Amino acid sequence: MTMSLNRFLAIASLAVIPATSFALPIDWHGSFGVDSTLLSSFRRIDGKTARTATNNGSQEVALDTGDKSSASWQSYILKLAPTMIINDAATFKAELTTGYASGGFLGDSAQTDKAGDNTVPVYYHNEAKGSSVNIKKAYLELYSDTATYMIGRHTYNWGLGAIYNDGSDAWDRHASSRDGITMKLKIGNFYVNPFWSKVSNNGLTDATNSKELGAGLLYDNPERDIAFGLLYTVKSSSANNTHFSTSIDPTATNKQVGETDVKITDIYLKKVWGKFDVAVEVPLISGDLGKTNADNTVTSYSTKAILVEANYKSSDSWNFGFNGGRVNGQDGSRSKFGALFLNPNYQVANILFRYNLNAIGDSSNASVYDSYITNTMYFKLKSSYSTEKWTFDTAVIYAKALETAEAGKAAYNHTKNKMFNAVTTQSDDLGTEIDVNATYKWNNEISIGAGLGYLVTGDYFSYTNDTTVKNETKNSLLLQINTSVTF
Repeated sequence: MTMSLNRFLAIASLAVIPATSFALPIDWHGSFGVDSTLLSSFRRIDGKTARTATNNGSQEVALDTGDKSSASWQSYILKLAPTMIINDAATFKAELTTGYASGGFLGDSAQTDKAGDNTVPVYYHNEAKGSSVNIKKAYLELYSDTATYMIGRHTYNWGLGAIYNDGSDAWDRHASSRDGITMKLKIGNFYVNPFWSKVSNNGLTDATNSKELGAGLLYDNPERDIAFGLLYTVKSSSANNTHFSTSIDPTATNKQVGETDVKITDIYLKKVWGKFDVAVEVPLISGDLGKTNADNTVTSYSTKAILVEANYKSSDSWNFGFNGGRVNGQDGSRSKFGALFLNPNYQVANILFRYNLNAIGDSSNASVYDSYITNTMYFKLKSSYSTEKWTFDTAVIYAKALETAEAGKAAYNHTKNKMFNAVTTQSDDLGTEIDVNATYKWNNEISIGAGLGYLVTGDYFSYTNDTTVKNETKNSLLLQINTSVTF
């Protein structure tokens, strides 16, 4: 009996040892965070009835069930990033998450699976339903003597992150993704990154392809405290690709745009003078957006933005800064489109531009985090005071719209993304906002934060495009608490 047992253990050991000998360790990184947000007067107008919400020209957004003008929600964000070192020449990296925008909402799965309650009202028994796993990254990093190659699904960043943003911050909910190959080449202080990627594919032929290719050139000299570069990208889709559609023309809902060809030139500059630094990003976009209108004519695209970030470090504790930007909007033309939408991770305020107001009023209308800075000129004065454990940030933001409705002319609603004919004239005042944020660093991994925002709403949001209905603006208040852990 003992001999048989020893023989069995020996055979089992021989079977296990080869498998364990070649097993590769996985290094896990990532972040997890939970926040709670309270936003009063999210429609930014006085009143609890939807009077002109269905008007394509009106800034009034719809009310949710119950006609409540304030909103509150609790969300979570999850990023799991395993890394596997295969050998000296190769590393596999990935990032896993769940839901949309790298997470979801607390309570979004409660009481949804009734398989075990036998149709009785077991309101005290909650059980979360299954959630799908989203693969945000899955790529191989290959190292050679001349370059590093990233092959697979990977993220990328450029400049200030205003257009291309890799979502590396713990609270970033979006990331610029590339399914393809990127080569990272360093020659002295020059960094050259040519790339090719597949955006979407409805089939296996070129008739349905959508692809992106280009290159980035960056000069970064730490000794002289200067960096500048240029990114050039061509993004195109074939005529039979159905991935891209639009509803900006009210008479052509969910219209397939067909063949597109868009070129992006993104200029970046950063310079440091002792305690003072300034960074500038200028994205320029042009090309053809496809057939966005009901008449099936091709819409040309031409737009730009100018973004500035400046900071002065007066001491180890105090920092002062200025952010400014001019982001083009759309004037209502049907033959050309001129609005530029910055990356949703790039935000400058706690309330303005940060949330999709239509999604608050109607949760089935995209995500509350699908919101972009567009059609604006803004200025932000900010300060930051930090200690070993605490950081306090304060800011004042003023913003105005570049394109507004003018009576008797065609216009574009940047809140609802609809074209319309204006019958009244709209104000360009978006408002003035005061923000205060505090972060307590519990330790190197855990942070606890709180935020406050107060928006003195501008008359831009009271526009109804109706000669008989007038809305009054109402100031909006945001309160938020959050906690996050990075590992």
